[in-house]
Amino acid sequence: MEKRSYIFKFLFFSLSLAAVLCLGIPSFAQTNKNIENKKAEIEKLNKDIEFLDRQIEQTKRKRRNTLTELSLYQKKAQTRKKLIDRLDAEIKEQDNEITNRTELLRKMRRQLDTLKSDYSRMIKKAYVNRDNRTWFMYILASDNIEQGYRRYSYLKNYSKALNGEGVKIKEAQAKIEKEMAAISDLKDSNIKSQKAHTEEYNKLQKEGRKSKELANRLDRQQKQLNTQLKEKRKQSARLNQEVERLIAAAIAAEKKKAEKQGNTGKTTASDGKSYVATPQSLKLSSAFEGNKGRLPWPVKRGFITEKFGVNKHPTLKNVNMPFNNGINISAPRGCQVFSVFDGVVKQILFIPGYHNCVLVSHGTYFTFYCRLGKVSVKTGQKVSTGQVLGTLDSSDESSELHFELWNGMQKQNPESWLKSN
Repeated sequence: MEKRSYIFKFLFFSLSLAAVLCLGIPSFAQTNKNIENKKAEIEKLNKDIEFLDRQIEQTKRKRRNTLTELSLYQKKAQTRKKLIDRLDAEIKEQDNEITNRTELLRKMRRQLDTLKSDYSRMIKKAYVNRDNRTWFMYILASDNIEQGYRRYSYLKNYSKALNGEGVKIKEAQAKIEKEMAAISDLKDSNIKSQKAHTEEYNKLQKEGRKSKELANRLDRQQKQLNTQLKEKRKQSARLNQEVERLIAAAIAAEKKKAEKQGNTGKTTASDGKSYVATPQSLKLSSAFEGNKGRLPWPVKRGFITEKFGVNKHPTLKNVNMPFNNGINISAPRGCQVFSVFDGVVKQILFIPGYHNCVLVSHGTYFTFYCRLGKVSVKTGQKVSTGQVLGTLDSSDESSELHFELWNGMQKQNPESWLKSN
């Protein structure tokens, strides 16, 4: 009976160790994935900051561009705060991972030590009772044939079981060593993350001082800023008036075309008005609307420096910027500007303060691209999603694309339509 109890005990510890090894490891798979995802987010935010650094360097070359420089510094501060938050989350994930793995390692070691001890006793017991007559008497002492058969089966596979469990012990030792190496790597990574967190925080403080310095400089130039703001309001009003005129003309032309074909349809825009259009235009409008939130950006890389609607002036207190019918996107000088969807070029024009502008119709939807230098398309030309319309002007003080999106005569917030950048 004692021999059988050793076998049961040995098998119990063997299964316990296997359970710890098998059940513990998968629980870390999701945590590792979370850490990797955060590293990818951190890498993207670092690239965003590098891009903003390049944009700031461009603005520094223009002496009168302090306002744009301040706007970019503010955007950079927001991005760096996000980076610090991601680093905080990564450090927390790593701390939890180290704690959990260390606890698992303790359990694995305890189970392994117990298994080794019991395995050693079984080996000694087998050595002491190595006389075949002892084993034979053990079988004969059975209460019945069934018990005798079970004892015979245990003894028959005893040697094989011992060898097999010896291999399992070696495998367990290898897994423990691997786990120790993983914990060591995590600790190294954690130290690097904490160092990066400190560095980013110091940079944020430094950039905060720079932003304050720029804001103070602008405060001393209030007269000049008020003059610039007055001119900007004039330019904005001129642009809005021109866009509304162009879209109204395009809608009227579409209605006339539909009536002439005798094949008309109606659609209701977000302003509540009904618009007559050809079936082809309505189909295109429906496809455009179906891509809300998934439209590609009009530039490959950029940051929104002025949002849709009312924006506060960066330095003048209680003063608002002119209502923005679209968004302003800071992008590299001379970069390509793309159509965000299939459509037709309705108009190309030059507006002071906004340079070359291109109006593209997508059925009853319209997109408007301003501050282009070179234009690559012609009026009436069909364009496809991602097709180059031109390049961003590189002679201006700032390198910004002005982008608008309209549903009929109703202006839309482009951020709601573009996919997350």
